[in-house]
Amino acid sequence: MRILFFTLILSAVLFIGCTNSSEPSDLPKLYNCVITITQEGKPVSGAIIELIAQDTNNTKYVPLQYTNVHGTAVMTTYGFTGVPAGKYKIVVSKNIEAETTVKDQDTGENIIVGGIKYQMIEPVYSNPEITPLEIEITGKEKKTEQTFDVGKEIKEMINVAK
Repeated sequence: MRILFFTLILSAVLFIGCTNSSEPSDLPKLYNCVITITQEGKPVSGAIIELIAQDTNNTKYVPLQYTNVHGTAVMTTYGFTGVPAGKYKIVVSKNIEAETTVKDQDTGENIIVGGIKYQMIEPVYSNPEITPLEIEITGKEKKTEQTFDVGKEIKEMINVAK
């Protein structure tokens, strides 16, 4: 009897735990949004896309996603697919770190001693105050899908020293 009772309780706990979506009760309705980022017409993979709401009532949950190898991102909000309706500024950034090596004087082998960080997209696109990229999600379309070009490919060192 105790084993049956314990099994029922454990099953109930597991069922409740597995079905809890942890979706916040105040998360607005989300609409499908696919954004593609290109540079001079070529897809940009590994870029971070962040949507900055222009309506102050819509700023609690920030839509965010990385682009895939095709430069495309299916936007998510708080881990759920979609974006709340509204007008957004689009912030795009991509940074890479290149290894810095030195030759060991004793062995002649290259030794990794650190890395240099580079931004690969013009800084104007990573600043929410001046980015020219905008999108509006109305909720009237089944899916909002747009492509944005972020200018020439750059490789500008990021100054991390303060």
